[in-house]
Amino acid sequence: MKKITLSLIATASLLFIASTAVHAADTYKDGTYTGKGQGKEGEVEVTVKVNAGKIADVEVVKHQDTDAMMQGVIDNIIPEIIEKQTVEGVDAVTGATMSSKGVLEASKQALDQAKP
Repeated sequence: MKKITLSLIATASLLFIASTAVHAADTYKDGTYTGKGQGKEGEVEVTVKVNAGKIADVEVVKHQDTDAMMQGVIDNIIPEIIEKQTVEGVDAVTGATMSSKGVLEASKQALDQAKP
């Protein structure tokens, strides 16, 4: 019984190490990438900067939404994209759903270009 338990623990440990190694290898190509998405009032354009295989910055360079609405999106969504290193699982800002979706769509488009 002890040997089976130790074997199961060892197998689980190896699977965990392998999965984190695969995740660590899932990085981006360095560079600056541009993407576009649909905001509430029109097109949103972002640039995503990748440095050392990681998202270093996301910048909204053009938009047609109100500045106040977009500022809320910038203040909330961009830090989360950088923290998570993906747009997956990043929620829209309440009251600025369409602007949020525009930034997320544009960021995803840019990150798709950065995939190895």
